[in-house]
Amino acid sequence: MDPKIVETKNNSLKGSMLVVGFPTHGLVGSVAVSYLRHSLDMSPVAYMVSEEFPPTVVMEGGVVSPPVRFYASRTVCGVNKKCNQLVAVLSDIQPSPGLLNPIGKSLLDYAEKKGIDLVVALEGQPVEETSGEDVRVVAMANKAAAPLLETYSFEKADGLVTGFAGALLLSSVDRSTPVLCLVSQAHRGHPDARAAARILEVINPMVPMLVFDTKPLRRKATEIETELRKNMAQQAESMKTLKEPQAGGEMYR
Repeated sequence: MDPKIVETKNNSLKGSMLVVGFPTHGLVGSVAVSYLRHSLDMSPVAYMVSEEFPPTVVMEGGVVSPPVRFYASRTVCGVNKKCNQLVAVLSDIQPSPGLLNPIGKSLLDYAEKKGIDLVVALEGQPVEETSGEDVRVVAMANKAAAPLLETYSFEKADGLVTGFAGALLLSSVDRSTPVLCLVSQAHRGHPDARAAARILEVINPMVPMLVFDTKPLRRKATEIETELRKNMAQQAESMKTLKEPQAGGEMYR
């Protein structure tokens, strides 16, 4: 199968929540999941590979890492097979449109195999300007996750869903694993760390044992955005001879 998820640790993830962040508008998912990874001191447990991925890797302390990585928090599941453990999928590449459906299927197959209770994808929706404080966050879910829309009083989305969120939801239509996509307004032209902080605040109540303190993210938003813009420019320069991946489409109205 391609893409393929390779486990590096056979951790018990029964009853956990899987949060997915791929680069889309404002890099909301990538910034949010990266912040979770560092603030919760999460450990690597798996990675995704594909022959169709662009020739890009991540260097961490001089050691190569795959561009799509899985991390788990150190909270251990209890004997009752329920826990408040968090699993995070962080991507530093934007897959081609033809890979989105296979990636969505692989992620949900992994979630079912590991007994994960809920999959949450974080996305950005482009707007010209955001305040970072009162940005709109909307939710969309498969049938298994639909009760969560009421439980957490999420604003429900209407309209056509495309891009990574659309692929993940398409793969979830006939599955029993609850799948939820949260989409935050984000700056159209550059990384939006404030929007990432806002979307983390929205999901915080869903993981009561893991409190996400977003104040540092908000304080460092300018620094984070500057660094991400620099990295994006470097990647664009190095990849200019290759076909540029298309950004996600409009996801709600």
